[in-house]
Amino acid sequence: IILTEDAQALDEVVVIGYGTVKKRDLTGAISTVNAKTIEERQPTDIFQALQGEVSGLQISNNSGAPGDTGTMLIRGASTMGSGVTPLYIVDGVAVDNISTINPADIESMEVLKDASAAAIYGTRASNGVILITTKKGKTGKARINWNSSVGFQTVAKPNIAGAAEYKEVFNTRYTNDGLSSIWNDTG
Repeated sequence: IILTEDAQALDEVVVIGYGTVKKRDLTGAISTVNAKTIEERQPTDIFQALQGEVSGLQISNNSGAPGDTGTMLIRGASTMGSGVTPLYIVDGVAVDNISTINPADIESMEVLKDASAAAIYGTRASNGVILITTKKGKTGKARINWNSSVGFQTVAKPNIAGAAEYKEVFNTRYTNDGLSSIWNDTG
């Protein structure tokens, strides 16, 4: 007997922490964001890659300052005392900070939103779980992908009137109103 792989049937099965389940029998709330979706959006960070793609996931910026990462909430705040951020699993390893991950390196992201994630990952998953799978090398010919973008930022500097312009504007106003100038040429 020789077993052969049927790659088409792999979409019908979901592998979870404690076994495999048919996709139609899966009751957990799982949302998936794949590499194609991420590439189409061209996000600058992982938070932008997920924003608006997953129902029930709230992403907010803390301050708007350059380099500020933001906060993710799944199902709102929890009462387990473990904070409000979800558990991040990158290639099977729990990490605290995902802001340094390049969105172009992500193969897929799965967001586990319901309490069944706690059965797999314990109480650390009480705020939900974000599973991130990064791209891996493939056998065959070497292939190099390069992607770049350029942006320019300038500070908007308003044109501010100096003392002479300020004096001229007010003197013109008073003259137009039939009044005498408030400033004369001597000061």
